[in-house]
Amino acid sequence: MRKKRIAVIVLCMLLCITAFTACGTQNEPAPATSGNEPSASGETVELSLGHIYSANHNEALALQELADNLDAASGGRIKLTIYPSSQLGSEREMAEMVSLGTLDMGLSDGPTWSNALNIPEMAVFGLPFLYSDIDGEAACYDTIIDSAAGFMEGSGVMPLFCTTASLRGTLLATKPINTLADISGIKIRVPEITMYVDTWKNMGANATTTSWSEAYTSISSGVVDGCEADPSTLVDANLQEVAKYYSETNHMGTVHIVSINQAKWDSIPEDLQQIIREECAKISASQVESRKVADAEAVQKMVDAGVEVNQVSAEERQKMIEAQQPLYDQYAEEYGLGELIATLQELGNS
Repeated sequence: MRKKRIAVIVLCMLLCITAFTACGTQNEPAPATSGNEPSASGETVELSLGHIYSANHNEALALQELADNLDAASGGRIKLTIYPSSQLGSEREMAEMVSLGTLDMGLSDGPTWSNALNIPEMAVFGLPFLYSDIDGEAACYDTIIDSAAGFMEGSGVMPLFCTTASLRGTLLATKPINTLADISGIKIRVPEITMYVDTWKNMGANATTTSWSEAYTSISSGVVDGCEADPSTLVDANLQEVAKYYSETNHMGTVHIVSINQAKWDSIPEDLQQIIREECAKISASQVESRKVADAEAVQKMVDAGVEVNQVSAEERQKMIEAQQPLYDQYAEEYGLGELIATLQELGNS
């Protein structure tokens, strides 16, 4: 009888302990949250970007500023490493690397992306005499990004933002360019891009394709008479040392489209994607103004180095424009881009 009473007492004690424990668990508060936890467990996103310019070039400085801003805005979670001065290859080679995913981001104009991605329509943004000045280029940025996104769909590459590489002039060692007739027969270095070759062939030049890193030696050795590029880029390569006639032909406005590998972009958490978009938009806007200053300084450096600078008259410029009509017809008729071209012309010359 005594053993039964002990068993009952022990059982009652166990039931009380179990009930007490259960009550304590039910009333225990949930862990506190701050509401500011980073997504994706606070992972760090590492990005790589390559370009052909020296670290002191206007666009190189803008891209480095972007890297610094991304680091600050993300609290160190976005790390953008930049490889300048063609460390990773030519501009076209780096564009191809972005499509393959061996490089995350690249800086190229429409014609270069066109060749690298085999998307002919992309070259429309580099048609000759499409933009009147840097402000005209900037006015086209939204249209360019929207159109490029459609062209690039399925290519493995996605456009992010634009920068201006200004308007291109002609730097020769032999003579100035004052008229369309002056272009006939000159040997001019151009990028290994179809649009550039066709532009100069239409004006009667002998277009020679070499990498940008070979421009200095090609001119100094007489392999070519000169090259064409914007003032900042010409001076960045010290070409004012080997060529003494700079003509403001303004034959082509170059808008660079900074793009990213699509798979890389898709792997980035949404909150970091938003930071990237915001900081890219800021740099795109500020670089427009800094490029105007950089180009003015570059032209002055050419003058200081003894380069003769001349403009092309409106009459002769119109002749050069008319020589490019076959290119405009091709992109309007073969690729059905007449409406887009008209929009770019209107915005680019407004």
